[in-house]
Amino acid sequence: MKLLYETPCLCLLVSFIVAVLLAGKGFPFLLSSLIAGFIMLALGFCSYDGTPHAFYVLVLCFVVGLLGSSFLAYRVGNELILADRISEKAVVAFERPWGSKRAVVFKTAKGKYVADVSPSLALREGDSVEIKASILPLENKSTGFNPYTYWRSRGVRGRLVGLQTTKSRKAYSFSLYRWRSFLRRWVLLNFPPRVRGYLLTLLFGVKDPDLAQLHSKWGTSHLLAVSGFHVALVVGIVFRALKKAKWKVQISLLLLFFYLAFTGFAASAMRAGLMTAFVLIGKMIGRPIRTLQAVSLAAVCLLLWRPWFVWDVGWKLSVMSALTIGCTGIFSKRISLLTSSALLWMVTAGIVLTIFGSLPVVGLFSNLIAIPVFALLFFVVLLSTPLVILPFGLGTLVVWFAEKALLVFEWLLNFLASFMPMSITEPWHWPIISIAILFVILTKRLNFGFFRSICVSSCGLVVYMILLS
Repeated sequence: MKLLYETPCLCLLVSFIVAVLLAGKGFPFLLSSLIAGFIMLALGFCSYDGTPHAFYVLVLCFVVGLLGSSFLAYRVGNELILADRISEKAVVAFERPWGSKRAVVFKTAKGKYVADVSPSLALREGDSVEIKASILPLENKSTGFNPYTYWRSRGVRGRLVGLQTTKSRKAYSFSLYRWRSFLRRWVLLNFPPRVRGYLLTLLFGVKDPDLAQLHSKWGTSHLLAVSGFHVALVVGIVFRALKKAKWKVQISLLLLFFYLAFTGFAASAMRAGLMTAFVLIGKMIGRPIRTLQAVSLAAVCLLLWRPWFVWDVGWKLSVMSALTIGCTGIFSKRISLLTSSALLWMVTAGIVLTIFGSLPVVGLFSNLIAIPVFALLFFVVLLSTPLVILPFGLGTLVVWFAEKALLVFEWLLNFLASFMPMSITEPWHWPIISIAILFVILTKRLNFGFFRSICVSSCGLVVYMILLS
């Protein structure tokens, strides 16, 4: 096996995903882990070429994959043991609209629980409350939206019914949730609509409905999900600012953690954050890490922590996009921007169509200009945050410039979308096409020969078809 560092990590990632999905379909955890382990072994042998010590590495990967798959399958396949009632002090860790009510996640000493509450309760993130309620398991559906996988991927253990809340007079002064809520209100009150919407996305992972609708029309919805694009932008600014500082890596890692905390530890943000942390640590110890290895390690770590991420849309889009970007080196630099935009569109098409039912064709071209331009505009938006407090209206001038620049580019993207209003709405074949393209470019990036590329891609498609059945 040509032990490009990426190969074992990718094999582990595939085996872990298979184990989780099989356990989610009701397979016994031992059977799920065995199937996942042998799939990893098959992928490993596809890349085996007799390099010294390759056999031992292959065996080690199989053992690690088998143990890890068993652990994940056991966690997914076994129901939590929940108490009948809860009476605890809690802090509001998350709240969002949920139909005619609001979904509120309460963080207690015994874990997180979700409840549908009336908007009249006016609960906000960071509020300290006393809760009394009955606990029910999360509803697990086999079709459509599945509350179980959605909330489990966010660390929620169960659902509260018959909820009684009493706000505590003593607030948690140093609660991260309170600071997050306070800064969100400050952004809402001090910035114009477009700057405000993007700041909420960049800093807190909160999507503005108007912006979400616009980006959906342009085919650039991924720019509103906190991912590697945003994390790299934020950390890159800090890293550049501390270029000559001795502790620049350590400071960047600390600020990265706080940034992830303020985004609510979203799945896509966590993947990007871990990947960035691996890259920074590699720089610090003088062992540069490759993109595919960093992506795979980050995804594997997240699955070991919370295997239900496999069903999270943000996590799936984030991992597939990052793997695709890591493969763009197979093309010449002259066409890498064009090919990366097209490949991202095609690789994520299956998930987008399955979840959202529509895929705008304009996304093939809009991302060519949207990604670099929004990188610049997001930098200006972030810069306007501390400058807004400047005296003599200087901060207001910067914010005004940022708002107008965003509106001008919005007009440009609307103009581009008017020439290509077509959307793909038939999703049945796109998931298979997307997976096939991903496996082909991965094998090309790992320098596999033609025969082994066919074997690996075929193996991936067979596994995918089995999981779809």
